[in-house]
Amino acid sequence: MQLLLILAYTSFFIFLISKLPFFKTSGISARGLSFLFVLKLLFGMLLWAVYTFYYPNRATADIYKYFDDSEVLFNALKTKPVDYFKMLLGIGNDTPAFDAYYSNMHYWSKKNSIGSYNDGHTVIRFNAFIRLFSLGFYTVHTVFICFISFIGLTAIYKVFLPFLEDKKKELILAVFLLPSVLFWGSGVLKEGLLLFTLGLFLYYFQQPFSWKTFCICLATAVLIAVSKFYVWLAIFPGLLFLFVIRSTGSQKILLTFTLVVVITIVIGTTIDRYTSIQNPLVTLSQKQLEFNSLATGQNQDANYKSIPAAGSRISIPALQPTLLSFLKNAPIALWNVLVRPYPTEMNSAMMIPVGLENGLIFFISCLCLCYRLPTSQIKWEYVLFCFSLVIIQFVIIGETTPVLGAIARYKVPALPFLMIGFLLMLDKEKLVGKIPVLKKLI
Repeated sequence: MQLLLILAYTSFFIFLISKLPFFKTSGISARGLSFLFVLKLLFGMLLWAVYTFYYPNRATADIYKYFDDSEVLFNALKTKPVDYFKMLLGIGNDTPAFDAYYSNMHYWSKKNSIGSYNDGHTVIRFNAFIRLFSLGFYTVHTVFICFISFIGLTAIYKVFLPFLEDKKKELILAVFLLPSVLFWGSGVLKEGLLLFTLGLFLYYFQQPFSWKTFCICLATAVLIAVSKFYVWLAIFPGLLFLFVIRSTGSQKILLTFTLVVVITIVIGTTIDRYTSIQNPLVTLSQKQLEFNSLATGQNQDANYKSIPAAGSRISIPALQPTLLSFLKNAPIALWNVLVRPYPTEMNSAMMIPVGLENGLIFFISCLCLCYRLPTSQIKWEYVLFCFSLVIIQFVIIGETTPVLGAIARYKVPALPFLMIGFLLMLDKEKLVGKIPVLKKLI
């Protein structure tokens, strides 16, 4: 039955890819898109195999712990359907009456938590919804998340295609084929949901205003916030910058970007003085404390069982809830995300591909910088948008995450934008002219 469901849903999604206008206007043939989707699905199954046979501890595997918790939520549908929908939608589900469900979940709430929002709820709810169609088979959930994240990746591709018409192959590589995006972005994890919501949000943000685009942007914005709040911190300055440029037609790109960043920092670091919203720096410092506690094995699940310490732990500077502390820690945080693991830290099957990918990205980035377009031909507003998203997100990850394995996963939604930023600067003709052998490849 499991295999039958996998084949049935895969065939259905390939049919949608070949028929839906959204995919038809992507500039990639239906056969090409179907190939990319199937490849993504194979990597999703590889992730399942790794955490089923190579790392068989189901209690510590992210792909399973939220999936297993979702069974408790889903079972409520059989006895108390109203409770199921309340927990699924997050409406009126924080009363003591629901403790009977939460006490049987290991990761809905975690002891020793400082109190920030538990973004694992999003994945638990996603799994509880997909169980309506999966009969409880995890691999069927993989098929669904692969299709959903594939929609987001296609949307990102379509956003930047008009500026990279001469580099379609390279854009496909940057968006769909980076190893980390294929691997971590194809599992039943927050990264797959983020690729979906981030891609759709940016795609409709670029469209002319209508109530349809407004509603989709609003819905995806909320989903981004509840999946990973720091992604909003990362994209907001760039979005505001693009909005100002598009609204005013200003040609003073760098000045406008600088002003937007300064204004954003001022608003973000003082927002708690004028509203009930917590200062983002306080939230990030709390996140670091929580992650340090989790990484060192000090946390407990809802049943007071110890959560094992993380493997690839590293030491990171303590983050105080001040702008000075954040800026002081930023260089080492960015270095950890961009460069590590070092060769001496590539001591596991999971770390070796990450190190090799970092080297590949560095090599491609150097090529793009060495053979770049004339300054006047570069779409600087989109370069600045991509790099601001990447740098802010990488710094936040590096400031709060003391585990190399988690860093490798968390940076996945930003990786396509890192590569796109460099592609926007690349003079392809100059590169091929200097290295003719590349003509056969690109």
